[in-house]
Amino acid sequence: MTFTGADLIAQKLADLNVRHAFGIVSIHNMPIFDAINRLGKTRIIDVRHEQAGTHAADGYARASGELGVMLGSTGPGTSNTVTGLYEAQYASSRVLLITGQAETAFYGKGLGYVHEAENQLPMLRTVARRVESPRHIEQLDGALNAVVADMRTGRGAPGAVEVPIDLQYAASSAPTPVPAPIDFAPKTADIEGAAKRIAASQRRLIIAGGGVIAADAAAELQALAERLDAPVVTTVDGRGAISEDHPLCIGNYLQSAGLHAAVQGADLSLAFGVRFAVGVDGQGAKLRPPGELLQVDIDPNIVGRAHPVALGVVGDARAALVGLLERLDDVAPNDGQFNESVWEARDGLRKAMRARLGPEYAAMMDLMRDRLPRDGLLVRDSTIAAYNFGNQLFPIHAPRTSLNPASGAIGPGLPLALGAAIATARKTLVMHGDGGFMFHATELATAAQYGVPLVVCVFNDGGYGVLRWLQQRRFGRTNETDLGTVNFVAMAQSMGVAGRSAGSVAEFQAALDEGMATDGPYLIDIDMERFAPMEISVMPKRKPSGSNSLRADSPR
Repeated sequence: MTFTGADLIAQKLADLNVRHAFGIVSIHNMPIFDAINRLGKTRIIDVRHEQAGTHAADGYARASGELGVMLGSTGPGTSNTVTGLYEAQYASSRVLLITGQAETAFYGKGLGYVHEAENQLPMLRTVARRVESPRHIEQLDGALNAVVADMRTGRGAPGAVEVPIDLQYAASSAPTPVPAPIDFAPKTADIEGAAKRIAASQRRLIIAGGGVIAADAAAELQALAERLDAPVVTTVDGRGAISEDHPLCIGNYLQSAGLHAAVQGADLSLAFGVRFAVGVDGQGAKLRPPGELLQVDIDPNIVGRAHPVALGVVGDARAALVGLLERLDDVAPNDGQFNESVWEARDGLRKAMRARLGPEYAAMMDLMRDRLPRDGLLVRDSTIAAYNFGNQLFPIHAPRTSLNPASGAIGPGLPLALGAAIATARKTLVMHGDGGFMFHATELATAAQYGVPLVVCVFNDGGYGVLRWLQQRRFGRTNETDLGTVNFVAMAQSMGVAGRSAGSVAEFQAALDEGMATDGPYLIDIDMERFAPMEISVMPKRKPSGSNSLRADSPR
């Protein structure tokens, strides 16, 4: 049998140890699907929408540290992946899109070839760092190698390769190995300079971001924190870099005004793998790290971008931490009085946040944490429950077990969780709002098809709760945020997913226990109208049935 371009792609994925790829089959990628299944080294997960599949590949990459792969089709299929690639770019996630394209004889001719997409390359370049489009079969292997090598170089990023359909069928030679990732070791002089500054300081604060997790440097970060007796604050993407029940962990309170005031006495901030994202209304730009800033990042464009640095170190976070540990054997621990003031502020902040939940939601959070194994995954969408407790108060104990939309998008939660659970085969709790859940609710069918171990908690307030709260604060009223009610349990059951509704803590506990004992997916529809509201929450004003109808009343 002739070895084809599609066979080359299948073998390349196998050589890269890609265990799963997400995709939707089409006339412009059928050879790739056939070749992957014939080879039998990579399992294809058939998703229901390309955007969801790209989010799933993103969740897969974040939870496993492996390459996430999405297989799309040219034109409408690829345009559907753009939002998923946007999120992956925002999260510095290594997601590879392999998509089809019109055959080379018609590409660029404007003849109305089916799924013709002459501007697909510039579109993809807005959301992927490296994009390639081979025009001859002998260019295919090099194009794949170039994109994957770029994705593995330095800061993670998505990449894409479009493959004209005739090249997928064309006879090809065997693939060549992808170049090994470049070692981004920091300069020795920079590490020595950083060690001297740390040794000379007395009140240090460590700031850990997603770069620590991407570098698999959680153990080294904890070792440095313990050696310095230094408090550790994380970003939302850095959660799990140190367990949040460790006595030195503050948690994801970097942009909390109360915590920021408590750490102003620090004389040195040590930032590892932190972008210092600005956030809503530029809040992050206003809250500068206290004392001198020592920033370590693999991306030289990040160092000193958000805040002035006393010393910038360019390099892999793990290599930098190892270098510092080797040079800080007899360093004096942090000032005890400073630490005590930080612990007091941390404990007060956690207590105040818990009080904002009220007893019912606090009990639900405790149940979720108690039932989820320490290495189980918590995936959150941008929703009221996440903002009230999922992103900060819910304890995270291990790296790569906390995922959320880095871009702040509504909707990626379920497909991110789908990919993460498939990658790890571990129980995964999903926190969703009903509005965002409707974006990709059909992926419940994917979860059912493959028996994915998800427990989906839909916090149902009949609309876009986060936006409703923001509107109420800014305008004193809400508009276009009420969506009415949906029977999500019936929807789930129609797709082969078991579930039940919950209108009390006892009902939620029963549903959660049943869901955690279920091998495959399970859905819990939480009726928020029946619970005392959280502080950051605005419930909709109930309207009479039919009041949203577009039908005008008939004249008398």
